[in-house]
Amino acid sequence: MPNEQENVVDLRSLQYVGTVNANLICCICQVPFIDPVVLPCGHTFCQTCIYQACESSPICPFDRSAVSLDDIQPAVKIISNMVNELDVHCPRSEEGCGYVGQRQYIENHVKSSCLYAFAACDLDECKELVLKKDLHSHVEACKYRATECSMCKKKLRAYELEDHHEQCPAEIIECPYCTTSRPRSEHSTHLDTCPQHPVNCEHSSFGCQWSGQRYEQDTHLELCPYEGIKAFLRQQQQQQQMLRDELNTVRKENTTLKRQQSDQRREIEALAVRLEEMQEFSQESEMKTEFETLSASMANLELKQNMALMTETFRLQEEIQSLRAVCHGMRMQMHFLLMDRRNSAAAPPPTSAASSSAAAAAAAAGVNASEGQSLQALNRMRSWLDAPGPRQDTKL
Repeated sequence: MPNEQENVVDLRSLQYVGTVNANLICCICQVPFIDPVVLPCGHTFCQTCIYQACESSPICPFDRSAVSLDDIQPAVKIISNMVNELDVHCPRSEEGCGYVGQRQYIENHVKSSCLYAFAACDLDECKELVLKKDLHSHVEACKYRATECSMCKKKLRAYELEDHHEQCPAEIIECPYCTTSRPRSEHSTHLDTCPQHPVNCEHSSFGCQWSGQRYEQDTHLELCPYEGIKAFLRQQQQQQQMLRDELNTVRKENTTLKRQQSDQRREIEALAVRLEEMQEFSQESEMKTEFETLSASMANLELKQNMALMTETFRLQEEIQSLRAVCHGMRMQMHFLLMDRRNSAAAPPPTSAASSSAAAAAAAAGVNASEGQSLQALNRMRSWLDAPGPRQDTKL
């Protein structure tokens, strides 16, 4: 906290009373020992000073002997007591504090009893740092101090009092028209009855331009041209007000109807969009149904075509088997003829004309029979190929 930082005492900056014994002064900082420690060589220094010196060079500043941080020991108690009992001036002596006491008590003096040390204001909302000697006067004049209005006795902060005087209901103010005085709380009521308050004619709403002080109003009404017809004018005013009220009612109803019409229009647009979506969905469903029907028809046609192809394939296979049989018969006949011719060439000439004629007749009969079978197979193929009417093309 700022208060604690202000009251921290720097022992090296203290002013000592009289001359200090040279044996009690640190040769490094040249002030009386603060937390004195002793080295193995017997020399005494401030604890902070010797530690800083050993960090840069681990030797004794006096005799240059080697020093280890583990060898540093606290000095005897009497040395600490001697330096702590030295008389010093208060650190606030330049501000005016005349306290003189032992060094061991100076920090307690600054924190508790020095009137020239800073302290925070006692008020929670302020906490301003002031000298302790001025603390009482500061509290009495602090803008956060509690006070009360001398007129209405209301509890306020000091900084709120000035603004409160401008609105205090108990403050006595003077009427600017009749120069009479009364509390502010009664001033507004007084203006309604002040005889010198400027007013307009009661019939100003009807068109009268007169204005003057309140006490002159009765005299004016005796001469006002609107006074005699005020009943008629008020009746007309009431009728106009009724018409205005009816017009406002009609406007409100019109606004409500427009709002309802707008809501219905939005609903109709939403229904139209939904109907379009339903139509698109219906068309999509119909197209899907037609597509499924076409797919089924194509599958049926493909099945029929496959059946026709299989039937035609079986028939062609039978024809091919027949042709194979005919070719096999012709091959056998040719083989027979070749074998017969080979045998004839190798056999001795016939002895008689009768045997030769018999063999020739038998060979001719075999050839004629095989040729007849071949001709029959060829005729069957020709009749199938030349059959009238269209033939269906098939594919495997």
